[in-house]
Amino acid sequence: MIIGAGPTGVKAAKELLKKSDDIAVKVFNGESTRPYNRAQLSYYLAGDLPLDDLNNSLQDRDGRLQLFEGCRIEEVRVADKVVVDQQGQTHSYEELIIATGSTVSAPAIAGNDKSGVYCFRSLSDAQMLIKRRQENQNIFVIGSGPLGIETALAMKTLSNKVYLQVRSSLFASELDDSAKGILADYIRSNGVEIVDDALVERIQGNGKVSAVTLTNGEELAVDTVVMCTGVSPFKELASSAGIDVGRGILVDDFMRTNCPNVYAVGECAEHKGVSHGLISPGYEQAEVCVNHIVDEAKPFSGKRGELQFKFRNFSSQVLGDVTESDERQVFVYKNTLKNVYRKLVFNGRRLVGAVIIGEWTEAGRVASLINGKNRLARGSQKLFLKGGNLWNEQTLSILDQPEDYVVCLCKSVTRGEISACMEKGHRTLNALGEELDAGVTCGSCQPLLSNMINEPVPNLIMRHYKQIFWASIVSVIVIALTFFAPKLPFDRSVQFAFQFEKIWYGSVYKQLTGYILLGLVFLAGALSARKRWKRLKIGNLDNWRYAHTILGLVALVALIVHTGFRLGENLSFVLMVVFLLATLTGSLVGVFMSRNHHWTDLKLTQYRAWWSRVHYSLLWLLPALLGFHILSSYYFA
Repeated sequence: MIIGAGPTGVKAAKELLKKSDDIAVKVFNGESTRPYNRAQLSYYLAGDLPLDDLNNSLQDRDGRLQLFEGCRIEEVRVADKVVVDQQGQTHSYEELIIATGSTVSAPAIAGNDKSGVYCFRSLSDAQMLIKRRQENQNIFVIGSGPLGIETALAMKTLSNKVYLQVRSSLFASELDDSAKGILADYIRSNGVEIVDDALVERIQGNGKVSAVTLTNGEELAVDTVVMCTGVSPFKELASSAGIDVGRGILVDDFMRTNCPNVYAVGECAEHKGVSHGLISPGYEQAEVCVNHIVDEAKPFSGKRGELQFKFRNFSSQVLGDVTESDERQVFVYKNTLKNVYRKLVFNGRRLVGAVIIGEWTEAGRVASLINGKNRLARGSQKLFLKGGNLWNEQTLSILDQPEDYVVCLCKSVTRGEISACMEKGHRTLNALGEELDAGVTCGSCQPLLSNMINEPVPNLIMRHYKQIFWASIVSVIVIALTFFAPKLPFDRSVQFAFQFEKIWYGSVYKQLTGYILLGLVFLAGALSARKRWKRLKIGNLDNWRYAHTILGLVALVALIVHTGFRLGENLSFVLMVVFLLATLTGSLVGVFMSRNHHWTDLKLTQYRAWWSRVHYSLLWLLPALLGFHILSSYYFA
C-alpha cells in the first residue's frame, strides 16, 4: 500500500509492478485530480506545457493495481496493519510505503491570511495563479529559490508588475556575487523587479491584499502575494501512528521506519538528519525501498541531487560539490552580455563541482565528469578560461556523444543507457520515460531525447508569439492587396485642400515617404546584424524578432503611401516585386515560428527553413535595387 500519489509515490508503484509479477499495489491519492508531475508545474504555469502533459497516471495492465483518487488516509494502525480513509473505511496492507510529501512552510508575516495570498505547491494552486495572471494583477513573489524564480518569470505578462523578494541567496547559496548578478540581470530582462534590500514586514488590505509593506518602510501596491518559501515534511500521519519522527519521518538506509513493514520515501522522509526536497533523491529512495521489499537490498546513497531550474531557453544548475578550500582550484568564466557564468571546482585535475548560469552545450559532459570522477586532459582549464568551454572540438550531436554523457541530469541517465534501451524497442519519449525516468522530471532533456529517437518535440513558446503571428497575417493581407487591389484614384477636383497624388508625384512628398520607407527597411534589417555580429548579441532574440515584424508591417504601410498600390514599371516594378516577395516570405517565416510550439511536424520545420532561405536571398537583392532606384530617380529628375 502506498499513501501519496506524487512523483515519488507513483515511482514506487511503477517499480513494484515492474519488479514483481506477484505483488498487488494500492495507491491512495488525497487530491481529487489524477496523479501529475509536480516538478513541471511551473512550466504549466508559464504556458509552456499543456495540462495533459502533466499526466503521471499509473497504468493497470494486469489487474494488480488499485488507485483510490480523492481518498485521503486519516489514520494508520500499525499494530493491525490497516489504514483508515476519510470515509471511515479500513484498508489492510502487508507492506506500507508513506509518500505524503511536504507542505508549504509559509513565513510568519502579518496579514498572510488575507484573500489574494497564495502558496504554489499543487495543480489547483497553479490554476488559481493562472487566473490571477490573466486578470492583470500586480504580484509579489516571496522566495528566491528555483521555484520562486520560475514562478515570478511565469507570472509576468506585458501588462502587470511582478516583484521577486530575494532574502539571503538567489537560486542557491553556492552562488557568488558575480553569478547572482548575471542571474539577476536575466530575471530583470524578463520584466521582473528584484527586491533585495528589504523584506516583507506586513501584507496590507481590508480582507484582501492591497499592498505589502517592507522593512525599510516602502509600500508596494500589489493585489497578489505568492509564497514560494520552502517546504516542511508532512509527518503528522506517521507521528500519530507512533512512528518515530524528527524534522521528517525517520528512516534508515533502506527507507525503513522504526515500525515493521512501514517505509517512508520522498520529501516526508528524513535520512541521517536530511530531508531531501528534490525529485532525484526521492526517486532513488523509491527504488531503494522497492528493492528491499523484493529482496534486492541496496542502501540509499544519500546524494542530494542536482539543483537546477529552467525557464524556456535559459537554465541554471549546481552540480556536485562546489565547496572551495585550499586544496581545490576554482576557475570562472563569465560573459555578462550573454548572461553566462560558469564556475568549475577542481581537486587536482579531477572536476568535483560546477555552477552553471545560462545555457551550456557541455553541461552534460561536465556532469559526466563529476559523476564518473575522471580526470580532464591537460590544457582544458586554460581552454575554459579563454572561451568558456573545456573541449576544443565543435559541438557534437547527441548521437555522437560518448556513452557516459549525462542526458537527463535529474536522474543521471546517460546516452549509453538510452541507446541500450532503444535497442530493446523503446523508441518513444513515453517509453523512455517509463523505462528510465528520463525526461519525466523537469522535462528539460526532452529535446535531446527527441533528437536521439528522431521524434519531434514541441518547442518552447516564443515571446510575443501571438503578436508576431497576427502581424504576419496582416502583412500577408496587405501584400495581397498591393498585388490585386485597384490603384488609388487621383482627385477629380482641385477644390480639395490636399491632392493625394502629390504624395505619389510631388517631389518633396515622394522623397519624404521614400526615405521613411528606406529607414524602416534598414531598421528591420538590424535583426540580421543581431544574429551575425557578436557585439550586437544583446537582449532577447524574441524581442528583436517582434520589432523586426512590426517594422516590416509599418514598412508595408509606408510602401502603400509611397506608391498608391502602383507596382510601377521597369526597374521600379522589379524593386516592388522583390520587396513584396521578401516581405511575404518573411511573414510566412513569422507565421511558422510563432506557431512552431503547436505545429510539431518535421515537414513544417523544413518549410520554415526553406522560406527563410528564400527570404534571405531576396533581402540580399534589395540594397542593389534600392541604390539603382534612388540613383535613377535623382538622375532623371
